[in-house]
Amino acid sequence: MIKKTDAYIYYDTEKDTYSLKLKAPLSVCWQITTKCNLNCKYCLSSSGCNGIYGLNTDVAKKIIKELGDLGVNRLDFTGGEPLLRRDLGELIDYAKENNISTIVTTNTTLLNKNNIEVLKKADLVQVSIDGPEDVHNAQRQSDVFDKTIENIKILKDAGCKIRLNSFLFNSNKKYVDYLIDLSNKLGVFSHLFIIFTPQGRGRNYPDEIISPEEVEVIKNKILHEKEKSNRNIRLYDYNEYIHSCVLLTPTGDVISQGFYEEDSINVGNILNDSLENLFSNEIFDHPTHIFHYLQRRINK
Repeated sequence: MIKKTDAYIYYDTEKDTYSLKLKAPLSVCWQITTKCNLNCKYCLSSSGCNGIYGLNTDVAKKIIKELGDLGVNRLDFTGGEPLLRRDLGELIDYAKENNISTIVTTNTTLLNKNNIEVLKKADLVQVSIDGPEDVHNAQRQSDVFDKTIENIKILKDAGCKIRLNSFLFNSNKKYVDYLIDLSNKLGVFSHLFIIFTPQGRGRNYPDEIISPEEVEVIKNKILHEKEKSNRNIRLYDYNEYIHSCVLLTPTGDVISQGFYEEDSINVGNILNDSLENLFSNEIFDHPTHIFHYLQRRINK
């Protein structure tokens, strides 16, 4: 299905400059809960067993209706662990009714017969693997590597489209080739690499920030592999796409994300103002937002 998004180009006659604005973000990342059964060291949302369940179903559906009316193309249900939401399937169905494609980001460790059927409703299921067994388990602070690999295979066999999601930091940057090979062997639909950013619990590990020079080497390696193998491999670096990502928190706050947590800006709450108004905040970089989702590099 091809979807359209309204964009407006403005010309300032006095300054002789052009600017571009979108009516709505192309995609919204929604932390529908920060409750999680794991306690990952570098979790961007500091999720865990004491996290926030999130907005109730009726309020969540009102938000989805607004996103659909505004023309948002895609909604990423993330957390926390979305499988802890009892209404996840209902929210996915309602997003479909409102012409929004859906991604669910899950650690899969709570997978069972019932929620496999829930995940099959989503257009894409995103699962994180950050390296070989010892590296992955150290990040997760739990012995879950083998179970996660097995559950990826189960979801793939059930008909789910899978994206492998790999967070890159100093302790695992040498495993890029391993991760590329792993996603190839698993036969997943796509592979997303995300450069470590010190947000959430990641703030406690500044030594894991990869130097800009090494980041460039890693990006070139991944882009070369993408072109060589003609695979659906993607890159995301918060430092390159500052203020291009729209994050919705479990309480409805709308965040324009930066690299450091201090760079991220809360522009308001979707329960008190429309997303159209909030997204028009000057902090959001609309051209970079477009380049972000076109998967084009930004040279600033």
